[in-house]
Amino acid sequence: MKLLNLNICVKLDNSNKVVKLLNDIDADICAFQEAMNGIDDSCYDMYKSKNKLVEIKNYPFSEFAPLFIANVVSENGKIIRDFGGNAEQGSLILSKFKIKEHYNQFYYNEYRYEYDITEFKEKDWCRSIQNAIINVNGKDLQIINVHCIWNKDKLGDERTIKQSEFILAKIRFDIPCIVLGDFNLLPSTDSIKMINNKMCNLIDEYNIKTTRPTFDGKDGLVCDYIFVNDKVKVNDFKVLNSDVSDHLPLLLDFEI
Repeated sequence: MKLLNLNICVKLDNSNKVVKLLNDIDADICAFQEAMNGIDDSCYDMYKSKNKLVEIKNYPFSEFAPLFIANVVSENGKIIRDFGGNAEQGSLILSKFKIKEHYNQFYYNEYRYEYDITEFKEKDWCRSIQNAIINVNGKDLQIINVHCIWNKDKLGDERTIKQSEFILAKIRFDIPCIVLGDFNLLPSTDSIKMINNKMCNLIDEYNIKTTRPTFDGKDGLVCDYIFVNDKVKVNDFKVLNSDVSDHLPLLLDFEI
């Protein structure tokens, strides 16, 4: 069974590339961050990635966990990005198997109508985990999809320590569990090490050196992860060389 993880990148008009990637790889479960749900018909096409992805026929089951809703991105009172209408940004799971439980669990601020990034680097905005239980041929599999707190130099802080505590408290150790996503943290941080103590970090196990593409100018930076508990059998794990986003796709081959 295959699982794909990708931060789509809200700044790129790349929905068609992402759809092609999914069709080429044909993973059984897909997890995304920065998916855009264009609510109004007037929303520009590039802000409808969620809308396009849930239409893929190979994935009859999907769940979306929005973080915020807005019609523009502003900074110091100036509009720097216009969605064309109201749109939500959040995390998305697509699955060939039934999603029997799904929760959007906030731990840092709450869902709101706002996207003012004036103080983004100091305060961030709002964060949650997408927590799902998927029934795979009669067996339960927990998927925790995260897009974590932005922090300077990705070195972590008190907020990311509490974040790791929150994630660890939601992990099911009685069933197979996979925690994945864009953590916005370097492997050496205490916040990542906390999860390493309880889960297998596949970035470490497979000696991955980057999860960012060369064209983005951040090659050599790891900030995306997949963790598994001891009830997941890993057959293979790789980071795909791709220009589909400003993050590289993570692909896991596993059994439960």
